[in-house]
Amino acid sequence: MNNKKLLIPPFIVLAIIVSWLNPLIRPYWDAFDSKTFTYLNSWVHHSPFWQNFWAFTGHRIMDWIHDILMFLFFFFSIKWAAEGLKMRKVAELIFSLLFIALVICMVNGILFPEFIHMPRKSPTMVDREAFRLGTVIDWIKVKDHSRKSFPGDHATTATLFACLIFHLMGKRAGFLALLYAIFFCLPRLIAGAHWLTDNLIGSASIAIVATSLAFGTPFANWVITSIEKGLNKFRRKEKWAKP
Repeated sequence: MNNKKLLIPPFIVLAIIVSWLNPLIRPYWDAFDSKTFTYLNSWVHHSPFWQNFWAFTGHRIMDWIHDILMFLFFFFSIKWAAEGLKMRKVAELIFSLLFIALVICMVNGILFPEFIHMPRKSPTMVDREAFRLGTVIDWIKVKDHSRKSFPGDHATTATLFACLIFHLMGKRAGFLALLYAIFFCLPRLIAGAHWLTDNLIGSASIAIVATSLAFGTPFANWVITSIEKGLNKFRRKEKWAKP
């Protein structure tokens, strides 16, 4: 049991959420949201190049590219690992895929829609002066609005990925993953499909708490070790099966 990982991050998250829900402090958060959106949305007001760039990077086709780029973090971790640790790294990859899918399904897919009702319209549905990318881009479908923007699924995936890299590969790789996660989240923020706090208060909180529970307790290590043992057992069977 690692009390620092288990207690400190969720405590910080709780303090931030309480400040966001506090009616005395919430206006400051809302002003921060509004100014951030106005600034980011201005990036696509006049430039056709950036309009098309951010429209494409926010499209579902880009999700496949994101998957490949995230996989590369694990690919190089496996490739550069010592021979005796390669199977462990493969097990970490499998655990990460399963963990992200589980959290997205249980929290974003079930917990929030069914039990935590936080209806929130995206910036483009609130700000009448917001620039809608969908009005100038017609060659792909643009996600530039949402009636239920809190929390963001894309941002939850991105922040879960960054948190997992921090826990599994250390601070240097974690920092690179964090920079990538920011880029992952930018298209929906620029297009106005999400407020910044949808990602910071919603998605990042989910990711931080989930990974703290997993790595602050024996859970993550137990699952990864079990997967590693299963892979080694399968590998030995395959070896013996060869003529």
